[in-house]
Amino acid sequence: MKARLLSVFVLGVIAMSLTLSIRGQNTPAPQNAAPQNAAPAVGQIKAVRVVGDVKVMHADKTTVAIKDNDSLTQGDSIITAKESSVVLVFSNGSTVNLAQDSQLAIDQFLQDPFAQEVKVAELTAEPTTSHTKLNLTYGELVGNVKKLKGDSSFLVQTPVGAAGIRGTTFMLTYRPSGTGQAFFSLSTSTGEIIFQGTTGAPVPVPADKAVTVQVTVDSTTGAVTAVQVQATDITPAAKAAIETQVTQALATVATTTFTSTPANNNNSDQNNQQNQNQNQNQNQNQNQQQQNLPRTTPGDGGTG
Repeated sequence: MKARLLSVFVLGVIAMSLTLSIRGQNTPAPQNAAPQNAAPAVGQIKAVRVVGDVKVMHADKTTVAIKDNDSLTQGDSIITAKESSVVLVFSNGSTVNLAQDSQLAIDQFLQDPFAQEVKVAELTAEPTTSHTKLNLTYGELVGNVKKLKGDSSFLVQTPVGAAGIRGTTFMLTYRPSGTGQAFFSLSTSTGEIIFQGTTGAPVPVPADKAVTVQVTVDSTTGAVTAVQVQATDITPAAKAAIETQVTQALATVATTTFTSTPANNNNSDQNNQQNQNQNQNQNQNQNQQQQNLPRTTPGDGGTG
């Protein structure tokens, strides 16, 4: 059975057993690995190195301040004020440093279950397959994405276009001026990013390269009306900024860990709770119906 599981998962189980061995030893695949039919679950995200005024707006539109080690989830939007910032740590090993005056929505973060505790600082590749979709409404971020598995994806959307990342360190900026213009820049110091604009063909952005975009925005609606893409070499200042922020982020998450998520336990618990609630409601309805039934006695035309 163990050999069958390994053949089904191929690199997934092998990578999980190797990268999650916190002492770098050769350990066997965990016995409680997720079954082959386990569906991706909502991934885990933590906020660390919170500086200044940082808030999260949940899917229900409620807004609260963020503190160090707060948990976030898909559907949340993170908003930083002036002179404020936060590092978001994902359970696939990725980190995103969101700068001041920025808003980032976590549209999706799904990850296959993993059976061991994940120490982010010790990962060189993601432990299991994941799918991430972020949306930078405005502002700036620096990201460090661990090497992704073949079926994984990490996408950062902006009003100008999207950046597809496979495993690299990058900086992404989108700042509207409010006067009909906007500034967009995407640069990488390692790896390659694919930039897909709202029009035109995808543009590869290799290491030490940058894509800058001159954007014309409708001052009334905010819609992007024109985009001019230019590829250039990354500046020494931009490269230094990326490396500095990534170094700081990685130092901050050195003690960040995520608990195992085997085989959709959370979903099972939720389903069990929903079933219990449904049963309780059904029992209450049945009791109410019985109370409302007319009482009958033998001989009055009812059943005895």
